[in-house]
Amino acid sequence: MNDHPLVEGLRARDPDAPIAVYAAYAERLYAYCWFQLRGRNAAQVALRDTFVVAEAHIDKLRHPDRFGPWLYAIARLECARRTPGRNQRPDLPVASHDQEDVDQRLMAWRAVLTLPPIARELLELRVRHQLSVPDLAAVFDLPLKEAQTRLDRAHAELETVLTAQVLAHQGPYGCERRAVLLGERRGDLTPRLSARLMAHAQECAVCGAFRPRAVSAAKVYGLLPQVVPPEGLRLRVMSCFLDPELVSYRLFVATRVTEFTSDGFPLQPRRPAAQSRAATPGRTGLLRRPRRQPGRRARRPGARTAVMAVLALILCGEGSPQSACSSVRTTKTQALRPWATVRNRRPRPISRSITNETPGLKGAVGWA
Repeated sequence: MNDHPLVEGLRARDPDAPIAVYAAYAERLYAYCWFQLRGRNAAQVALRDTFVVAEAHIDKLRHPDRFGPWLYAIARLECARRTPGRNQRPDLPVASHDQEDVDQRLMAWRAVLTLPPIARELLELRVRHQLSVPDLAAVFDLPLKEAQTRLDRAHAELETVLTAQVLAHQGPYGCERRAVLLGERRGDLTPRLSARLMAHAQECAVCGAFRPRAVSAAKVYGLLPQVVPPEGLRLRVMSCFLDPELVSYRLFVATRVTEFTSDGFPLQPRRPAAQSRAATPGRTGLLRRPRRQPGRRARRPGARTAVMAVLALILCGEGSPQSACSSVRTTKTQALRPWATVRNRRPRPISRSITNETPGLKGAVGWA
């Protein structure tokens, strides 16, 4: 896909450019945001803010042919502001009883959620969004070699957590050691318990028979929910660029992002230490932030103020930067509501029978 016209349109402040970018990327970015946040309202806000940041900082992008990965990097940054809790349920069904592979879909969803966050994201962007390893390195703000290493590790971790889900589905029957391990579970399987179940399956003839012989990330991720943007989302996102009352909100969103790499990709935030534990006991954390690489731009005193002044001129088109920044301080609380015209809707509950363990598998189970 040739993204040069999109980049040139944004840089020229063409009023039709945001519409063209939305048409080209909204569906993919919304699917990624929902996967990260597991909620439609949060995904809509993250998508909107992604386009706001992209329009404001398009001049930072050094290579227009990397516009797609650049948008994913911004979307990842915006999703990180709204990271859901581990136990937050998705607001869309992950499977339904009229699907022949309902049990596989449930196990695939639980396995993916058990993965460490960065492994889950790497596989999502590599498998379902077709990002290359160099693009993944840019999105995750990692050296190329480390991105490849983590991707390889993510594939191994997916096999571990999927094996654990299959054994958990079989229950405690037929193997005393498996019964003991499953008895330690409190709620969903954890990465550490999944690793112990995997190690047990490698040594136990009974449990080893249930272990998948080949695990395809494409197969597993292909069983996850496929989401599409809701009707009316285009109008809601584009109104943010057209409504003069939302200029202050756009300025607020744009000035939250102040640090970029030499290629113009936003620097990614640190992960909490609790989320950086690996799935394998004794392994160091997967999400440790690498040391600052050459070419990274360090934070400078007053950088945020300078950025706000520049963006005020870009977003407002007239008036002084000082008046625009003052407007942010006085109207920020009002502008922070997700949508000016959309009511908050209660997420649709998932059927209890779908979220509970099912007694048996429907059809042949294959993960290759």
